[in-house]
Amino acid sequence: MKQRVITGLVIILVLVPIFLSKIIYDIDHFIFILGFILGVVAINEMISMKETEKNLPFEIHLLAYLSVIYLSFFNHFADVFSLSTKYTFDILPYVLIVLVVTMVLRRHFKLFDATFILFAILYIGLTFQSLVYYFFKDQGIFELLYIILIAMFTDTFAYFSGTLFGKHKLCPSISPKKTVEGSLGGTIIATILASMYAIYFDKIIFLFDNSVIYILILTFILSISSQIGDLAASVIKRQYKIKDYGNLFPGHGGVLDRLDSILFTSLTYFYITELLTKLW
Repeated sequence: MKQRVITGLVIILVLVPIFLSKIIYDIDHFIFILGFILGVVAINEMISMKETEKNLPFEIHLLAYLSVIYLSFFNHFADVFSLSTKYTFDILPYVLIVLVVTMVLRRHFKLFDATFILFAILYIGLTFQSLVYYFFKDQGIFELLYIILIAMFTDTFAYFSGTLFGKHKLCPSISPKKTVEGSLGGTIIATILASMYAIYFDKIIFLFDNSVIYILILTFILSISSQIGDLAASVIKRQYKIKDYGNLFPGHGGVLDRLDSILFTSLTYFYITELLTKLW
């Protein structure tokens, strides 16, 4: 517990100046560097987990790193350096080509391995892409804080609600300690608190003229998605029989252990708002 607290304080001491530099001075560089490091470490954690079963070819390592970096950061990198849009392209067909060729040339690289790598690239690349989007969007840092608060409130109050009232197991085969009561308590309290932040913080511009009903429903859905992201991360770890994805944060685990809920919540928020914007 002492190690977790110390690590948590160090994380806060690092993050607060970075976020303040963005909010007050609109400095993107520190957040860009942080996001880049976390994205690379995250895909490395997925590869390392896979390699508890078997070693992967060098070209697959290279493919995974470059694909995640491109998916997550290239659009913003192009904006910073004023690159022409002709340099952007859909990377996924090329990923598929490399995976198919590798299956042919590397007899120990099977379809299941290729499927895992494709999933890892999509999971890390698209979730970090949505997260990075709010790093650089005008006033997006406040939406990012909204996403973080949802994940944080859901996790914290699910723990306390489960400790006080938990009787019925939520997903015993995935996470034995989680309860239905804890899940409901976390979602309800997170919905109230995060919605209050969104409603009264006028830097966030939601759809439908910031309708209170819309914000409450959206926050409720995002709180549920936060728990799904957490459970999905646990499913993957159990399949590979590991406790943590990594050890970057002593007492907390790796990047994916700390960001699983936030990443999936960010992805859900991004595509819900994208869909609704196109429909309305």
